Amino acid sequence: MSEQSPDVDPEIGEAFYGFVASEPQLTYHDGKPRLYFKAGQEHDEYGPDGSRTKLPTTFHDVVAFRGAAKSGGETLSKLDWFVAHSRLEPNSNPNTGVETKEFIANRFGPDAARMNIEIGSPRRLSQMESPKRQQPQRQVAFEPVEQEQPEREQPAWAM
Repeated sequence: MSEQSPDVDPEIGEAFYGFVASEPQLTYHDGKPRLYFKAGQEHDEYGPDGSRTKLPTTFHDVVAFRGAAKSGGETLSKLDWFVAHSRLEPNSNPNTGVETKEFIANRFGPDAARMNIEIGSPRRLSQMESPKRQQPQRQVAFEPVEQEQPEREQPAWAM
């Protein structure tokens, strides 16, 4: 029996990983959500001997619209590490006329390699939890040893 693959091409786009370098700004224009923040991306250079040299961090504008904007606005905070799926579009700065490429994210996710998080749906996470263990049956219950207490404290004598 052979499986037929769907006639739909996979959604392939650009990817970005880095950290949120500014407070994410969620705004609404004509009722449509828009998210903007600066993202930092660390860079390394690897030598032939396996050595690694840290290069300067670069900073980039990240923009998202609609569902990605709402989701990112709810989940991302400054200094969070994230991964984004996106597309690059040409953009012209209206103040300077400089042509750049704008990174428009349509999916955000935590960078699991850098963040201490649990990944999974609530249903899946509940399945991953260990079942409640039953306590073994005991013949005799544990009772702490009673210690005698003086009725009142004795004053300390100075020497």
